[in-house]
Amino acid sequence: MNDPRYEIERINHRTGSTVHLHLIGAFDRDAHRVLRAGMRDAFASGRRGHLVIVDMARVETIGSECIELLLIGYTRAMRGGHGYDIVHAAGHVRQALALTGLCEPETLYSPVTATAP
Repeated sequence: MNDPRYEIERINHRTGSTVHLHLIGAFDRDAHRVLRAGMRDAFASGRRGHLVIVDMARVETIGSECIELLLIGYTRAMRGGHGYDIVHAAGHVRQALALTGLCEPETLYSPVTATAP
């Protein structure tokens, strides 16, 4: 497993700014300090209309402490008038986040349309 880390990418627009918080590695129970720092950096100097996107594409694992911090980030965004989205979660990471409502569950099959014979 890789040590957890994050990268911040800021994009400024005329109507506000978008901050991409790219999480990388294993965000198990010992990684909450790294995630807390990343969230603090993502929300730093944010004005109304600020959008925070948490990119989970390179997250290997996620623990309950880190899921709780992502929920706190969602609450903070809503109270501060910011946008907040979690993207690119996959596998068991996505399943864990789907249980909290932070992500839509993965569709493992295509819906079948029944037709009468």
